[in-house]
Amino acid sequence: MSQTKITILCENVAGSMFGLIGEHGFSALIEKNGEKILFDTGQGFTLKHNASLLGVDFKEIDKIAISHGHYDHTGGLADALYPPRGAKVYLHPECFGKKYAKIPSPIGDQHVFIGMKFRKELLEDSLKADFIFLREYTEIGEGIYFSGEIPKEEEYAIKDTRLLIKTESGEFIEDPFNDDISLLIETDKGPVVLLGCAHSGVVNILRYLSEKTRYKEFYGVIGGTHLGFFPPGKALENILDELERFSVKLVAVSHCTGPVAAAHCYMRFKERFEFANVGWSKVF
Repeated sequence: MSQTKITILCENVAGSMFGLIGEHGFSALIEKNGEKILFDTGQGFTLKHNASLLGVDFKEIDKIAISHGHYDHTGGLADALYPPRGAKVYLHPECFGKKYAKIPSPIGDQHVFIGMKFRKELLEDSLKADFIFLREYTEIGEGIYFSGEIPKEEEYAIKDTRLLIKTESGEFIEDPFNDDISLLIETDKGPVVLLGCAHSGVVNILRYLSEKTRYKEFYGVIGGTHLGFFPPGKALENILDELERFSVKLVAVSHCTGPVAAAHCYMRFKERFEFANVGWSKVF
């Protein structure tokens, strides 16, 4: 097995390298077996800029995986597909759904669109995107697996009633996040799980991937954990206990983890904890 490298291109906070820019969003580059796969594309404000500074050439990326259909993970997709080269884009069929956030305002709750800003047909026609829609656990590169839909056990699922989808009848309902996926990457150090936003709940994700692969331990968990939606207390500590049960050696958090949950992760994992900010890179 050859070395695997993961680099964060978009994230809320920029690292120490001069000139990198942070934004609310996420994108990571996986390099393995001579192949480069982009996971998510951020909002679209910083992807090109940060990629250029980090020496990433989009012409060398023939595969893109999308974690879910929110703007902060798909906004840079057009930039990532340029120049047009027939890049494969792996995503769940519901990624192009009508996604909204319910935002309070002085005149009442407003439904703000937070889904993908590009039409599928435009990306196909103008940028030659080759969309591959997947619901199941699937290998998309040598030793790199698209999780497919994650079963959501209630105890560990993320509850955010602000995040909605608009049905064909025009009704707003809570988003079930069927499209929330993660990647499993087999490395020389052991399996690594790369999260986009973990709307399904990080414990649910790890349990499902363990069931699919028979792995009882994961070397690393990297990316947006969504732990910021669990207040400090028993629920958060139970999740960290589960990470311990999977013998996770590296917890590198990004994006939707939040400072309070990140602090709790640091206090629990100490030398096994890292901030996966823009520019963070690790070889496995």
